[in-house]
Amino acid sequence: MAPSNAQRGGTDDDGSSPPPDQDENDVGSHVVLLGVETQPTPPTATVLLDLCNLPPAATSFERRRRLATMRSFLESQPTEEMTTRQLLTSRECRDKKTGCMPLHWAAGTGFDEMVMLLLDHRTDEQQHRQRQQQRHDVIPVSADQRAYHPSTDRTPLHYAARNGHLTTCRLLIERYHANPHPKCGRGSVTPLQFAVWQNRLEIVRYLIEWDAVGRPTCSSSAASSSGGGGAGKRGNGVHVVHERNGFNCGLMHWIGLVPRKRWGGQEAVVVPPSDGEDSGSSEHGNDNDDDVDDGSGVLPLARYLHSLGVSYDSTPDNSNAQGHTPMHKAAWGGNVPLLRYYRDEHGVYDDVQDDAGNYCADIAKMRDNRDAHRWLLEHGSGDRAVSYRILGLDVGSSDEEVRKRYVELARMRHPDKQQRLLVEDGEDGAASASASASASASSSSVDDFIRIKRAYEHLTKEGGVGRQKNPKFDEVKLLEDHRRITSGGGGNKDGEGMHDADDDDDDDDLFLARLLAVLSDYGDDGFPVSLLARRWNQIWPDRPFPRPDEYVIERRARGHTGGKDGEQQAKVVQKKVKLLKFLKWKCRDSQVHFRNIEGDVLAFDRSFATRRSSASNSLKQ
Repeated sequence: MAPSNAQRGGTDDDGSSPPPDQDENDVGSHVVLLGVETQPTPPTATVLLDLCNLPPAATSFERRRRLATMRSFLESQPTEEMTTRQLLTSRECRDKKTGCMPLHWAAGTGFDEMVMLLLDHRTDEQQHRQRQQQRHDVIPVSADQRAYHPSTDRTPLHYAARNGHLTTCRLLIERYHANPHPKCGRGSVTPLQFAVWQNRLEIVRYLIEWDAVGRPTCSSSAASSSGGGGAGKRGNGVHVVHERNGFNCGLMHWIGLVPRKRWGGQEAVVVPPSDGEDSGSSEHGNDNDDDVDDGSGVLPLARYLHSLGVSYDSTPDNSNAQGHTPMHKAAWGGNVPLLRYYRDEHGVYDDVQDDAGNYCADIAKMRDNRDAHRWLLEHGSGDRAVSYRILGLDVGSSDEEVRKRYVELARMRHPDKQQRLLVEDGEDGAASASASASASASSSSVDDFIRIKRAYEHLTKEGGVGRQKNPKFDEVKLLEDHRRITSGGGGNKDGEGMHDADDDDDDDDLFLARLLAVLSDYGDDGFPVSLLARRWNQIWPDRPFPRPDEYVIERRARGHTGGKDGEQQAKVVQKKVKLLKFLKWKCRDSQVHFRNIEGDVLAFDRSFATRRSSASNSLKQ
């Protein structure tokens, strides 16, 4: 995880005020007191990182104190094996947890003065000393300095953009010519994608509209009206809004993942409810009630991106590597106003399943986003609109209007009424249809009436709630799969592997079927065993994965019963084991197998490859 504003708040040095009896403006004497003129203590990586970790509430005095201390280190004589300049560029100086260097921390906390000091400071004395000592291994700090694992190849601009420091972004790009569109090592994620993820509208505008010759354009429309030529060759340009990262995620996906604490903003607009829906107040509260609204604060950014051509449609071309549409991601983030915006302004409903068969409502439920899950079922499915359409009513018509319309249609379309009309037409000679044609018409009228009746009951008895649910997670489907799996599974000679398919009261009955349902989401890629419990509990929170103290296997052993005949009898021995051994025991005689790939144990469903091969052969035929 990369450094954030919250993480960078110092605890030992809050910078609230200068030391007692110390004039705040007398920084020079304070620095001398610290030992600038008397050979300061050699800096360490930890000290340098801490100096660049500016607390959010740091005073001007604290900023100057940190700068003076860093300057004293930079101007001091080389000590031991490394100079300060070498430490600032050496892998040894990285933060061991995040892989970031001091410059990343300075940019990520908006410490512009420190950024300038690290990138500018290069005294004549240092250069002369380096030439004398032939120390050619001293590499200048770069504005595009790359972080190490786990933040592989992230640059200072990644952190400045993510954490909302516009002046730092401009400083890095305009003064130090940093790459305005770098891509990190894992997933090729860009600063622009980070800025969208954190709902940083002004930074998003800047990164898209920045003019390479030194001025930001006012808007995309202004740029297009100039014909795209002239003195201002665009730096990033509007084309970057259509880029995808290594996971095939674009900005249309990132905006749905904006965390709750970043939903708010000065541009937040409360969207009035529609279709008779309530305001959807949160049942869970928020991470920070003082800095969070209902999610509508993300809409200005969503509309801006759409004005540049970003689409929010639920189409295969607009899906990521998992088959997630923009609406799937908004369900993942739990942002109801964004979901409503997709429906009302883009005509998008929860009617598309991802590659694992999940609707948006399934995703919201897995993430425990209850408001989003309820809204998607009640207002986002499209089922409600279909039922109104069958009855010939506008969406949102009252219950009284629904009942009145149903009575009218029932009188006109009831099968008995249709049959009488057919008989009367035949008697009057108005129709010469055969008996088979009459039967066909009668059947059609029955189907129409059933559709009308179902639509009426859906709106009045079920409240128009959608029916989106991944079918493979349905309890009945799981039970059927379980019985199919165990019906011909056989067992070993000791009777291990045999199950009683009729024992519905056994909570263990559906274990294998549930496990296969999870693995089927990932196909040939396999699923990490270490994450299995978390994924399982997301899908079935009411039927949690076994606890570690429940990882118990059974073995059959033969031993003397002590009876008078001295006969032997099988005895069951229970033993507590680790997760992997427990899973192997539970999955014996099944299609599940496990492989260790680069240190991670993955679980696979062998039958997935078999089914895919059969489907491929069928298509060829």
